[in-house]
Amino acid sequence: MNQENSRAALYGAGITVLTLFGGIAFGFVSGSLVFNVLPGHSISNPNPAHIFIAALPALGGFFAGSALWGILLGRMAHAENWKRVALAGALGFAPLTLLLAILMQALEPIAVEQLGAVFPIHRLFTFFFVPSAFLIAGVSAFAIGIGLQDKSLAWQLFWRVGIAAALAFLAVNLVMEANGWVVGAPRAAERATMLTVLFAGNFAAAIFGGAMLGVLCARQNSVIRVQTQHGMI
Repeated sequence: MNQENSRAALYGAGITVLTLFGGIAFGFVSGSLVFNVLPGHSISNPNPAHIFIAALPALGGFFAGSALWGILLGRMAHAENWKRVALAGALGFAPLTLLLAILMQALEPIAVEQLGAVFPIHRLFTFFFVPSAFLIAGVSAFAIGIGLQDKSLAWQLFWRVGIAAALAFLAVNLVMEANGWVVGAPRAAERATMLTVLFAGNFAAAIFGGAMLGVLCARQNSVIRVQTQHGMI
């Protein structure tokens, strides 16, 4: 990898981690603060209205971070319409991530009950979350390509970024498993093994998926510069 690609990879990984994880963290903190200042709030028996009110700033932070991610990637690819790439970033990442989080939470007890006797729980975790990492990264990257108004680039981003993120998640999952962080093992809940492996895997997926996305967006910028110099656009 040459120096230009290395810089693009580092930049892509950096903005992906900072904006997406930052947006989630900001949303969580702001939502928690709003919930805690609501009169009569209760953690043990929360009021649905309180949950709804607290969810608004949480979702706002989530979508804002995703939109900023789209804008910064758009700048890498020489996008002229920043509103379009902001919308692509927000709609490409946040809704699918929320949908899959809800779906996984609903499917987990069913999968354990129906398949737990055939497959160990830690393997079910791998079967479910590696494809999820691929889908979230791939679809989000595809949306950026659509935001850049380049369908060919969008499909290239979908496969390459999705595969990079999925392999990163799988590698972290297997390494942590080999070092005793086995989801579903005895006393695993005491140190929040599933959440720890999930966070580490997603963090790695963001780094490597973001790095691939950065390289491809920088290449798109280079193509546009060449076309501009030769009067092709």
